[in-house]
Amino acid sequence: MGTTSLKPTQKLVNFNKTKLLIHPQAESALSIWQRLRFITSSINIEYLDSFYCPPIRLTKNSCNTLFFINDFKRIDEILRLQSTDSYLCLITPESINDIQMLAWAEVVKLVFTKDIHHPQLFKALKQKAPKSIICKLMGIDSLTIDNYCFFAGIAKTNFEYQQTKISIEDGLVGLPLSMNWLGN
Repeated sequence: MGTTSLKPTQKLVNFNKTKLLIHPQAESALSIWQRLRFITSSINIEYLDSFYCPPIRLTKNSCNTLFFINDFKRIDEILRLQSTDSYLCLITPESINDIQMLAWAEVVKLVFTKDIHHPQLFKALKQKAPKSIICKLMGIDSLTIDNYCFFAGIAKTNFEYQQTKISIEDGLVGLPLSMNWLGN
């Protein structure tokens, strides 16, 4: 039996001096979150006082490399601002299932974001997310449009309107695919 410690530890980490990576099991969730999130340029008040903020949850491998697995918005802000502050981190051993659950929970939270494009989010969840984890997070049996709309608290007609609106805009905007007309 190895000497792996299952006890979580807390420490202050300065992300300018410590390399921080996304955990491989959370990469696809982060990719979808980055693509579909609504980017704000305002100051996030809830994270201004780093002393009273909840610790950032990290995990590490056998080489002591630190990986983040959730709290994508906060990590994004810290890395974009390139702050010289140290942040309280909770370094915990996590199972693959826990890592995926925490990472995909960040994507599922986008359902309740103002101005989210629900058909795009639904399609991303349907194609990329582990079905069992998404169903567990949403408290549904299967990922269908009806179940998604019920979870999101939107009418199916709103979902369908967003779906048709984007397809109409895609058809009207831009240059034709064939550029033969330029040669004439």
